[in-house]
Amino acid sequence: MPRPEREHPESKPSSPTGDGRDQGAIVLANALSINEDPIDAAAQAASRLHAKIEDKPDLLMVFVTPHHAQRMGMIADTLRDALGANHMVGVSASAIMSGSTEVNDSPGIALLSCNLPGVRISPFWVDHISPRDSTDERAAKLADQIGAGTDMRAAFFFADPFSVPLVKLIPALSASRMQHITSTGRVESIGTILGGMASAATRPGGNSLLLDGDVRSSGAMGVTLSGPIQIDTVVSQGCRPIGNPMIITKARGNLIIELAGIRAVDAIRDVVHMLSEQDKQLLGNGLLLGRVIDEHKSHFGRGDFLIRNVMGGDENSGAVAVADLVQAGQTVQLHLHDEQTAREDLSLLLDGQRLYDKPTGALLVSCTGRGEKFFEEPGHDARAIAHAFDQSPDGAKLAKSGEELRAQDGIPLAGFFAAGEIAPIDQQIFQHGHTAVAGLFRRPDPLMS
Repeated sequence: MPRPEREHPESKPSSPTGDGRDQGAIVLANALSINEDPIDAAAQAASRLHAKIEDKPDLLMVFVTPHHAQRMGMIADTLRDALGANHMVGVSASAIMSGSTEVNDSPGIALLSCNLPGVRISPFWVDHISPRDSTDERAAKLADQIGAGTDMRAAFFFADPFSVPLVKLIPALSASRMQHITSTGRVESIGTILGGMASAATRPGGNSLLLDGDVRSSGAMGVTLSGPIQIDTVVSQGCRPIGNPMIITKARGNLIIELAGIRAVDAIRDVVHMLSEQDKQLLGNGLLLGRVIDEHKSHFGRGDFLIRNVMGGDENSGAVAVADLVQAGQTVQLHLHDEQTAREDLSLLLDGQRLYDKPTGALLVSCTGRGEKFFEEPGHDARAIAHAFDQSPDGAKLAKSGEELRAQDGIPLAGFFAAGEIAPIDQQIFQHGHTAVAGLFRRPDPLMS
């Protein structure tokens, strides 16, 4: 249900630009350093960023590899002295991205500078939410913490996977946004939420989260952007359906006991049996289950399913375990995940984004399983998004003039590989796996203002 707008105590408009303007162009820039020394790396990345844009950032996003995770405070101090950012948010990760470059096994610091004139930036830590609270109570508390209001456009949310129980937090986070009724009578949430889980560590206490001057090894935090900005999301789960949609007819917790009135293991076996030999080989990547988000639709396609892992089956009971809570009456369909489908799915979604204005930049959060080993090439997701909006060169004209075709820089982009991605599907916020999530920064659409 819609809630009255709350004034967030830490919210404040971004500082005016150097010439005194408080309105103007949204400008993003990215920079990268792979220097082994964290201080030298931070200074080098800051210098490269300053060479691209002289104004101090309203928001600086910082992504570091495990080599630098325990030096996040020192890195933040160096960046603050060099760039004077009004706000900083940082995450440690197993691998990072800047432009089309993917840094996997070496030290690295990636920066994304955001100049956002007139945009209100609200930093937040998610304080303890009692498990005894109802979803509505948790949502109300989160709305106050993240600064969700009528002009909220996006919240970037980052967390440590070892200390944050997302099963109850994510639904409450999704419900924390205010709602409005469109001209067609559809109820929609105001703003979006996207981000991911830190992935630099395999044990509790090994990750680092940075928010302004505060560095912690646990918890959840982020920033909310409100006002004259548009953040469009690309959520590519990279899967394709197999078989036909089926109704869960009996379930308990995360167990599907019956599908379409027969034992779940038998129903799934029948689908797998009908696969081509090539598709059967893809089962080595794991079998996935898509759960329909909006049951009111008459047909289901890409973007209508929330993808979850099939964890295993029991021949005695006939039940199948999935990485989600399920219930009778839900529509599900089996999916496969492979490199070619992941490429095609992301490309298809980016084709739709080309219908709109070119973004000024992008934040990318990709699954740790979508790196160089999966695509057999480094930087696939980053390169696809950064260069999706390049202008096609006029080859005939260039040939006549004798000029060489030169690679374009693409839009500014930075991000990291996450231990779980957070993004919307059909107005709801979910935690994902196997997914590439991009937030595209654009000027506000005048038709939507």
